Amino acid sequence: MLKARGMHIQIPSPTSGGLSPASPYSHKSNSPLIRDRNHVELEEFRGDEVGQNHQHPFTEDLSKRPPSLPPREPACDRDDNSGWWLFEIIAWVVSAAALAAIIIILAVTDEKPLPQWPMSITLNSVISCMSTLMKAALIIPVAESISQLKWVWFKKAESLEDIQTFDEASRGTWGSLKLLFRTKRLHLAKLGAFITILTLGVDPFIQQVIVYPTRAIPSTMSNASVPLALGYSDYTFGVIMAIREPTLGMKSAINNGVYDTNDHPQNDFALTPQCATGNCTWPETYHSLAVCSKCANTTSLINKKCDDTSGFITCNYSLPNGMFFNGLNRGRLYMNASSELKTVNFNNTQSTISSVNTMRGLHDASSSTLFGVVSNECVLYFCVNEYHAEVSNGDFKETVIATYTGEHDPVYGQNITIMVPPSGKRTYAQKFVVESEAWRAIHYYFSDFWTGNVTGQTGERSTSNDVLSALYDLGEDGSGLGTQKPGAENDTIAAVAASMTKYLRLYEPTSKTSANRNDATAVGTAWTGETFVHVRWEWIILPVVLEGLALVFLIGTIVQSKVSGIALWKSSTLPMLEGKVRSLQGRFADYADRK
Repeated sequence: MLKARGMHIQIPSPTSGGLSPASPYSHKSNSPLIRDRNHVELEEFRGDEVGQNHQHPFTEDLSKRPPSLPPREPACDRDDNSGWWLFEIIAWVVSAAALAAIIIILAVTDEKPLPQWPMSITLNSVISCMSTLMKAALIIPVAESISQLKWVWFKKAESLEDIQTFDEASRGTWGSLKLLFRTKRLHLAKLGAFITILTLGVDPFIQQVIVYPTRAIPSTMSNASVPLALGYSDYTFGVIMAIREPTLGMKSAINNGVYDTNDHPQNDFALTPQCATGNCTWPETYHSLAVCSKCANTTSLINKKCDDTSGFITCNYSLPNGMFFNGLNRGRLYMNASSELKTVNFNNTQSTISSVNTMRGLHDASSSTLFGVVSNECVLYFCVNEYHAEVSNGDFKETVIATYTGEHDPVYGQNITIMVPPSGKRTYAQKFVVESEAWRAIHYYFSDFWTGNVTGQTGERSTSNDVLSALYDLGEDGSGLGTQKPGAENDTIAAVAASMTKYLRLYEPTSKTSANRNDATAVGTAWTGETFVHVRWEWIILPVVLEGLALVFLIGTIVQSKVSGIALWKSSTLPMLEGKVRSLQGRFADYADRK
């Protein structure tokens, strides 16, 4: 048989030691757990085997029991509301310091090139570490404050279920949501729950703070340049030593322009600048010697004379400069051209080196009837072009914004001199010179270059030379009726000018030493892409606001806890555990009283 030994039950009076009045478990507490209830302290249960006799444990003579020890004071009641919030304050300071470090790093790197740090550490990784530290430290004072407010709430004798809600709120977002919606009225703990929920947005907001766009910066590895021609003096000797001819390079450039069969052939002779990055600019305009062209339709100036003395009506067509189209051939004369006559519209108004006069017959498909004649004239002349240029994604665009030329046709034995007035940073007039022998050689080459005709009939055609064939074919609309296409030979003449200009800007004299070269370059800026840090400061507002709210919440909790006289239990579970022991002791005391 077992018997109880060494067990005693003591019911102290409300005034005899025991719990602190401030504790929710004291005799004078308003707590619903224990309210003015005497308690019992259970020392031990012991059982021994005592023969065959059995005695009920509660029939033992109480007078024979040894005196009991005084009741122990609960550990959770030894302090009232004394204590410190040092750990929580330090945690908030660490969180604020991490946020300050983030802001300082962002301010230092904003609008700067992507930083290159040791061990390939990236800016994102540093910011991520700082934000993680900030969140981890921030949640400590918030969670502890919510836990402390749990006891403040409990002192006001609210529902016991709220204690569990407060406890869950101090542990995470879901509990904070339940605290917001389950507890009644507005109270300080809801601010802590709100802060806990908002911390979920810290990481996304921090990720949105930094972006890495690309901007163009001047390259330190290379410059941009485009060739210029400041003058021209090259020529070669002809079959007779007294005759000057263009160099083979210049002749090739002229023929390249004539035989370019593309639409708008003048666009095929653009220069290729030096631009290693594919994006270059020239801050100022630049000037270069060039060959220009201009054309005019002279059909309205044609003088038509007809004669029917032979029984057939025949008409002849002429221009004021002597250009003539013989209508006797009816539709069999397709085009008549001359480079030996002066122009009607452009005489002695520029530094002309060649002129082209053309008259085209409009005929039927059988080339037996002449319906009429149209005429056109063009000139090629030395000029100076002012350019604005840029290279964008590898595409070079050079635009002529002004053109300068001589005031009259050149005179044999004299240089062609073109003066460009001061502009931009240049405070002096710039002079461009084409030496007399050089322009004379080109002029001589063009003297009969465009002269000849194109004739034909059904299924047949004959031309004076290939130049006239190209001039006619590239200016005809393809109908076979002699009708000009838009641009006609104007595009061909413009292509010749563009090709000659390209040669002028690229040529190297074949009979001159390199010391006498007249070419030069316009230097621009090569731009390269640079990735830089751009801080979008509006996204840092949430972390800053959270830091401020957390400080306000911590201070508010400290004040409210001090005013309410609650001990600094915070997240401790000892008060709840001791309450269960006291409840058990109370049940034993009641049972002893009934006996």
